[in-house]
Amino acid sequence: MEVSLNWIKKYVDLSGSTDGRPDDDRQALSQALTSLGLEVEGMRVVGGLPGVVSAEVLECARHPEADKLSVCQVTDGTGTYPVVCGAPNVAKGQKVLLAKVGAELPGRAGEPPLKIKKAKLRGQESHGMICAEDEVGLGESHDGILVLDPSVPVGLPMDRIPGLGDVVFELNITPNRPDALNHTGVAREIAAKLGKPLRYPEAMLNEEGADIGGLVQIDLQDIAGCTKYVGRVIQGVKVGPSPDWLVKSLKSIGKRSINNVVDLTNFVLLELGQPSHAFDLGRIKGRKVVIRKGRDGEKLVTLDGVERKITSEDMLIADAEGPMVLAGVMGGKDSEVGPETTDIFLEVAYFNPATVRRQGRRHGLSSDSSYRFERGVDPLHTAWVADYLAGLIARWCGGKVAKGRLEKSSPEHPTSPRIVYLRPGRVNKLLGTDLRPGECVRRLEAIGLKLKDDAQARGEEAMGFAIPGFRGDLEREADLIEEIARLGDYNAIPVVLPTLPLVSAGLPPGESLARTLRHHLRDAGLNEALNLRFSSRKALAKLGLAPEDPRSAYVPLRNPLSEEWEILPTTTLPALLNAAAYNQNNQEKNVRLFEIAKCFYHRPEERTDRAPGILEEEMLYLVLAGEWADRRPWSGDPATAGPVEFHHLKGILENLLIATGIKSQYAFPGSEPYLHPVESGAILADLAPPAPGTEILYGSKRAAGWQKQARIGGFGILHPRVLGGFDLKGPVLVAEVSLSGLLAAVPRDRKFKAFGNFSAVSRDLNLLVDESRTHGDILSKMPVSRIPILQEARLNSVYRGTGVPAGKKALHYSFIYRHTEKTLTDEEVNKAQEKLNQELAKDPGIVFK
Repeated sequence: MEVSLNWIKKYVDLSGSTDGRPDDDRQALSQALTSLGLEVEGMRVVGGLPGVVSAEVLECARHPEADKLSVCQVTDGTGTYPVVCGAPNVAKGQKVLLAKVGAELPGRAGEPPLKIKKAKLRGQESHGMICAEDEVGLGESHDGILVLDPSVPVGLPMDRIPGLGDVVFELNITPNRPDALNHTGVAREIAAKLGKPLRYPEAMLNEEGADIGGLVQIDLQDIAGCTKYVGRVIQGVKVGPSPDWLVKSLKSIGKRSINNVVDLTNFVLLELGQPSHAFDLGRIKGRKVVIRKGRDGEKLVTLDGVERKITSEDMLIADAEGPMVLAGVMGGKDSEVGPETTDIFLEVAYFNPATVRRQGRRHGLSSDSSYRFERGVDPLHTAWVADYLAGLIARWCGGKVAKGRLEKSSPEHPTSPRIVYLRPGRVNKLLGTDLRPGECVRRLEAIGLKLKDDAQARGEEAMGFAIPGFRGDLEREADLIEEIARLGDYNAIPVVLPTLPLVSAGLPPGESLARTLRHHLRDAGLNEALNLRFSSRKALAKLGLAPEDPRSAYVPLRNPLSEEWEILPTTTLPALLNAAAYNQNNQEKNVRLFEIAKCFYHRPEERTDRAPGILEEEMLYLVLAGEWADRRPWSGDPATAGPVEFHHLKGILENLLIATGIKSQYAFPGSEPYLHPVESGAILADLAPPAPGTEILYGSKRAAGWQKQARIGGFGILHPRVLGGFDLKGPVLVAEVSLSGLLAAVPRDRKFKAFGNFSAVSRDLNLLVDESRTHGDILSKMPVSRIPILQEARLNSVYRGTGVPAGKKALHYSFIYRHTEKTLTDEEVNKAQEKLNQELAKDPGIVFK
């Protein structure tokens, strides 16, 4: 963006430099802008011609041989030169522009450059030329020489003379700083840096016309695309050429003059950063302005003469019959201001940045207005800008401003500044400085922030600042601290090596648990998966979750990249199952995947100003498929592999829970709708009472209060219906475990047991039971706690086949007996074994073989 130094000087006083000249140190100003974050990419001098300086006419006499020529003596402070001048207005004592010998002038339109040389005109020496404004490119007038203000010192180069020369800075403004896309915004930054006051423009408005309600009406229909719309009417304007100051102001930064009305809207855009649009009120059909969505099939010829095809995704400013403007991007031909315009409807609005950006790209259009709307304009000063611009139009274009203004806004449009709190102690801690609170306040107030009266309202000596609408990027305390550092001198921040006290600090419990799980699962031969933190409604529906299930309450994304990534996941199981299917389709049959990921649950009833109504919980998911190598000592060939089975998954989970050191047990079958109704289970854990104020989460469920035991996970074979939904082959086993449940579980008592120095004795037992009986069920019938010398009860094998009745299975157990202080006798072992057998015999479903 280009910024004119002459414009900047309207809003901040840059005098006080070393020799009294207002802009003598351009390089220093350029460096100051760059240090403020407004990078200067280029700088060019406007109106400067080498060899053209201010001078004073000491003597002026008529040429002895030419009535229309004058012979003058002109000084530039270093010497006096004879100059023959043909201008009728030249006179003694004037301050003028002198083109000295050797200077090269651009010449008038259509003429080649003119190089000044010593000459003799009608016998008189002439060592230079006194210039008219068209000869030095300052205008088109050639009626006489350009007479400068009497206060201008002699000898100043042309570009140093106030009002003639200018310096244009080309700034690179980052997208988060739309407040600097205008001259007052840049002036505010310079004033804050230099510690000088900012002269902000004032609205001078006299409402002398008719009541606006009888002239035009507005109808805001698209409240999502336009949250604020303000209209003003100026009656009896005279559209014509712009005044000289306005033409020069626009020309200094490369903008051409169109007419006085349009030029003033462009001026305010470049001055304040607020786009606006002027309509010919007489061409608004039905005298009604409608802000609405486009309709498929509508057409609009924009100001560039191109016919645009409108769709339902476009936002338009329309009248009673059709579209007039592509909102926020470009106006239309049918409603533009022309020489015949007498009444103007003035629009000043706040358009949604995303809406303007999308329709600008859709139509391949970009303008100064859309560039600013896309980055965000000040939402709090829309009405004030409308008043200010209406006053300018009435002053410079004639006419009267109608009484009142039309305003429409959406409920979501901000009406007051937001408050951000700052702790001065935090400033110094973060920056490594020793700034006083008063200095922090001074710097922030210099860029438009206002200190609230209830500065101590939040405690901790926090100061509340009202954030102006033009600084939408200031949202939190760290942003204010960054502003304080930016407005100071980064080089003044002391370089201090940080102190790193050597204290023992462990990982947070959640991170420590996650690391333990990862290490253990990797050691067990599983591979960790990392999926994108997005999911879809279709994938979630494949699990068959009930509507009241917490995992059905997903959080939708406002602008999803695709249908596959449209919600935040309430479970990452669909992503893991898709990964398993991808592996199977690529000839990788053996799948061993696990993932530790955050899941998100929608809780709109819990939404507050400080909480978004979204519950987060970290979960562990496992997926197994394909073959599993059997490495048990009694299995024969260690390389023997068979299909992965339920007990493989259960074994992994048992070892995992032992590694975490918690008390847990299992319930069969499980209750998950995506698991097999029989071959599934739930993990239960004893829970420790939570600390006061601690949120209680177990497996995507917020507990109403503490409970002694809760379900913290589930596992089993995937239901055939879900298997087909994800295009998976063969049995697939899955598990989910809540990390918050693991953290809340009561730890298992750990007592040291000395290694036995005496040999063990074993006894074998064959049992015949129903197919439905489980190993855990059989163990519960054994009086393990009442037989001190029983060290281990081991299930060696499960047999179904010849000799075993249908619906039954044979279990082969080995019982290991050992005493810590002596060698056991056969009598002692047999007595213990008999006691165990008697307890098992009490169960009619257990038959000894």
